[in-house]
Amino acid sequence: MFASVLLALGLAATTFASPYPTPSSCKELTIPVTVSVPRFIINATVNDNWDVVALTLNLTRRDFTNPTDPLPVAGTTAAPVESKFNVGATLCGSGGPMLVLTHGIIESKKYWRPTLEGSEKYSFVDAAIAAGYSVLSYDRIGVGSSSKVDAISDAQFQVEATVLDSLVDYARHTANATKVALVGHSYGSYLTVSSAASKKIAIDAIVLTGFAGNFTYFTPFLAGSAFRVARIQDPARWGSLDAGYLTSADLYAETYVYFGQEQDFERRVAEWSHYVGSEPFAVGELPSLLASSPLDFGAVTAPVLVLQGQFDLSACGGNCVGLLDGLKSEFAGAKVVETVDNLPSGHNLNLHKVAPQAFAKVFDFLKRQGV
Repeated sequence: MFASVLLALGLAATTFASPYPTPSSCKELTIPVTVSVPRFIINATVNDNWDVVALTLNLTRRDFTNPTDPLPVAGTTAAPVESKFNVGATLCGSGGPMLVLTHGIIESKKYWRPTLEGSEKYSFVDAAIAAGYSVLSYDRIGVGSSSKVDAISDAQFQVEATVLDSLVDYARHTANATKVALVGHSYGSYLTVSSAASKKIAIDAIVLTGFAGNFTYFTPFLAGSAFRVARIQDPARWGSLDAGYLTSADLYAETYVYFGQEQDFERRVAEWSHYVGSEPFAVGELPSLLASSPLDFGAVTAPVLVLQGQFDLSACGGNCVGLLDGLKSEFAGAKVVETVDNLPSGHNLNLHKVAPQAFAKVFDFLKRQGV
């Protein structure tokens, strides 16, 4: 334990000490959002790591998608529940075509612009600015600079999807975007699909990464992460959170689920991701996503790009080649559906060496769609 603490301190003092400067066009924002939607009644009690082990077993059983599965959802509230949240965001630029970025779990908006020294090539935000886009990235509720919320009753999929709907309105009407494209990663990709289906003509294109459209290969991710109660795992960083916020067990568990072949990423980037970039996720998020599924892919009318690292564990079981072919029929209402399934990367595409090429594919797709 002492050695791991020294390692973390040493990394913080060297590798992570000198992030490159923030573009002058970027500013930090707090965006107030009001949400009124029904909530799932989730019967899950998490007080310690023993409770996390029990929950993980239920979510990884082979019968977890059957009608008698152990998913801890007992129904929904009889009426919508209204809540007010503050969303911490970074806005770079204003007006023109705008990209709204939604990160995944065990992450924050830092995923889109890593803060370690010499990481410019991994910054989607900087690449997007250079390509002529304004960018709105944000921390999902419960994460980073956004409101800390109840991990079971507030941090639910349909709540967060409605938050994203509000941010689309913010991009259109407050930040004066002429076009809006949504870019999602992992859990954020599912939120992106939900918002695109809801907002329809307000969305000009969507880009999905860490996404295969189903949960067939979700079990290795859940088991491999070896989830732990965040406030027990790292009291200095997360001691103020309730026990329903979870994180991965250690650097190596997180590397297993989020990174690919060893030659395709830098170890220092994986270390930054775990020690600096990671943020806990809430117990209510995954059960509410599963209970909300299948999402209405057919209601998405905007052009769709699904961009995948070949070795994505949670989306594809470690090999995505051929697994995205069915998405064209799933997104039957979309004007265009394109897929890439063989980039040399694991789940966290932006943090692999292929990131610049992946970003170029995103911008090429968007420009071909008039965004």
